[in-house]
Amino acid sequence: MSVVKIAKIQGNLHVPNSSDTIAMLTSVLPDTTQITWKKNSEYQMQFEAYNNGSDAYSMLSPGNMVEKNGQWYVIKHPTAGWSGNLETTTVVATHISSEINRMRVYGDDAPTDFGSYDHAGKSQTVTTVSNATDAETAVNVSVNDIMQWGFGNQQDRWGITYQIVGNFNSHMVVNPYASGSGKDVISRILSSWTDAVFWPDNLNLRIYSHDEFFKDRGHRLDYLHDTDTITLEYDTTDMVNAARLVGATQESGGGTGISEYETTTQGTGRASEVIADAKKYLGVPYVYGGAGGARGGNPYSGMDCSSFVSQVYKDFGISIPAYTVSMELYGHEISRDQVQTGDMGFYGSKGASHHICLALDNNTMIYEPQPVEVCKTEPISHYPPTWWERNDDMAKIVGGSSQTVDNAEITNSDSQSTYYFAPFYFVDEESRKRWGLYEGDDITSDTITDKEQMKAYAETQFKPNPDVSLELTSTGDAIPGDLVRVEIKPANYVTQTGVVGIVSYPDSATSKATVTLNSNLQTILDYQRGQQAELKSYHDSTKSMIINAQFNSGQSQTTWNETEVKAFDSSKRS
Repeated sequence: MSVVKIAKIQGNLHVPNSSDTIAMLTSVLPDTTQITWKKNSEYQMQFEAYNNGSDAYSMLSPGNMVEKNGQWYVIKHPTAGWSGNLETTTVVATHISSEINRMRVYGDDAPTDFGSYDHAGKSQTVTTVSNATDAETAVNVSVNDIMQWGFGNQQDRWGITYQIVGNFNSHMVVNPYASGSGKDVISRILSSWTDAVFWPDNLNLRIYSHDEFFKDRGHRLDYLHDTDTITLEYDTTDMVNAARLVGATQESGGGTGISEYETTTQGTGRASEVIADAKKYLGVPYVYGGAGGARGGNPYSGMDCSSFVSQVYKDFGISIPAYTVSMELYGHEISRDQVQTGDMGFYGSKGASHHICLALDNNTMIYEPQPVEVCKTEPISHYPPTWWERNDDMAKIVGGSSQTVDNAEITNSDSQSTYYFAPFYFVDEESRKRWGLYEGDDITSDTITDKEQMKAYAETQFKPNPDVSLELTSTGDAIPGDLVRVEIKPANYVTQTGVVGIVSYPDSATSKATVTLNSNLQTILDYQRGQQAELKSYHDSTKSMIINAQFNSGQSQTTWNETEVKAFDSSKRS
């Protein structure tokens, strides 16, 4: 018989005690009790019980709690069903620690009159880091700083305590004290300290360092001895070992701004403004199909040749497409000696142009060249366009004619956005040599101003190795964080890795637990060595078979070179 303790909860979240109504549910079907745990993501229990007319069965309703192995779970999804004159209820319950999602922690970003209600959170001193568009707060904090802010005064209100097990270095964390749920507080820690493990004991919220969570207790799991099923699967789907890195921007220099929804008459002779505006995009990386101009978006995230020219025109209230063939229709052809600031240089045949640049003057052009390069200036003679065109609206601005621009006022600005360091391409060379190149999306930061720091940050965002899904069934008790020795003799595979997931059936006499083991570089390299050993073993046995066959047939040749062995081996395989 499977027995589950059930409690009817009164008032706020808490671990059930003597003031709560507690009963023993004796109608649980043993083979249906299942506990699922996955590191930092899932912790729940489920079971099915039949209606035996007891008070305990009637308490299977949302918000009440059930207990197993000393841990309490909150009922979330009870589903009643009837079959063969028998009423049953299937229950899905999440670990009580998941209920921290119900509580809110308030920071200085949300001044609020709470009246007579108590709340969590307190004021903190922060350092403001400014960039071109907004301001964020970056603070050098420890894990304890964030846990104390979020949960330090929650014992009386929610019954929550916390522990930090192991050593953690302090980090610069953006907005560590922003308002959010209790779950947000934990997520903030796990995203900033990527090796940390959240492993709660009821409402005692515990944050473990990697070395304190994963412990070698001398356990081993050998195929055909401790387990009859092991699956090992490679998956390179999410691998990333190369990306373009884009750091923070700063206000500097002078430029031109646009204030929308106004109408004004512009001044005359503004070629210098057009030149300054175009040059503020120097260093912006080439991105095929990128942002800018008629395409919208942040031009500093990357533009191609046509969106760059379209963006400069847009800065002066002139709307032209961001596609070279379409742009041909927005100007009239001029001769090379007539070229002036703002004119467009096209490459290729008319009606099928494939590239474009912008003239800064009669001798200099500015353009987005090609992938892996950035916006730059160059003498026109170094890469002369096939033909030139002039847009009359731009010519009026450059040449000095007054004009009225609807819905956009072009204003002089004292500053413009420039990068602290030019965006650059970065590759994890070890990963590339081992697996090949796996490019990912841009990695950006609005706060990092140092190139080396940007590299270090990118390395935390890369996924340089494939996932290796290593799962096995076990009749024994699996321990979260247990470092176990795994051996698959038929595959010559031996490794030591940690338990990061368990699906157990604590009351079943027949169902075996499924154990998920940690995917890391060591388990992958151990597997590769196992494959190489298996291949060598097969090769050696093939060679011995050849020699023995020749000896038994009376042939004089008793040794074969490697080429002969491989040829024979290939013929047998085919």
